[in-house]
Amino acid sequence: MDHDMLAARLSELLSQMHGRAMVHDAYRTLEGDGGPLLLIDGDCYHLIWIERGQESSRQSTADAEGMVFRILSDSAFSAGVAFEFAHRVEGPDFRRMVHAKQRELFARLGPEWRARLEAEIAKVLAMHPYLDAPPS
Repeated sequence: MDHDMLAARLSELLSQMHGRAMVHDAYRTLEGDGGPLLLIDGDCYHLIWIERGQESSRQSTADAEGMVFRILSDSAFSAGVAFEFAHRVEGPDFRRMVHAKQRELFARLGPEWRARLEAEIAKVLAMHPYLDAPPS
């Protein structure tokens, strides 16, 4: 899958996920001095995060749908954090509300996407369980 195909797929799925028309360029170019950049090297996809002109992290896969999932997951996480911030509740681990919003968004894409998200959330929680504050 090339950048044009990835961009079309991401635009379609992000529009479905967020309930409004969205256009994604598949991170073809950097915005300013940093952010994500997607490089396609043969059959491998590299999502590279650039900060102050330096590579800060890289995720690579030969699975195009895996890369689509990664980008969708980042979008849903950002939406979840924004939702949690706007509706903050003291006590429960903030990730509970973030994850609930992510689940809601991924459910719009279908059960296979939601199951993939659930597996990712489970991996995170296995290493870093929720830390709810005790009731006051």
